Amino acid sequence: MPVGLWVLRVASVLFVVAVLAQALFAGLFVTGDVGFLDMHSLNAGVIAFAAAACFVASLIMRAPRRIVHVGLVASLMTVAQIAVGYSRIIPLHIPLGVAMFALGIRLAQLAFSYKGERK
Repeated sequence: MPVGLWVLRVASVLFVVAVLAQALFAGLFVTGDVGFLDMHSLNAGVIAFAAAACFVASLIMRAPRRIVHVGLVASLMTVAQIAVGYSRIIPLHIPLGVAMFALGIRLAQLAFSYKGERK
């Protein structure tokens, strides 16, 4: 398996798992454990790294446009989500997080269904 494809697959799984963990950290914070807000913030960096890794890997390996586009959208959504979160715009922050999870599932599906042939 080409290294770029391996990176894309690992980063897409990391993205999905980290986005799912965000909901856990936020929920624990809301229940009164304020330390989880720091975990939520730290994990946002993990998500940003994973999204960027997906996008860069898809570019380097010259993946089909749909994979490149989903990686780009994941990166842009992550930047927007971090900005919205730090601005405390919660009515937008929560649904954007749900959309990111759905996008992450699609990104992982594309990454694992792609066999590495150029298109």
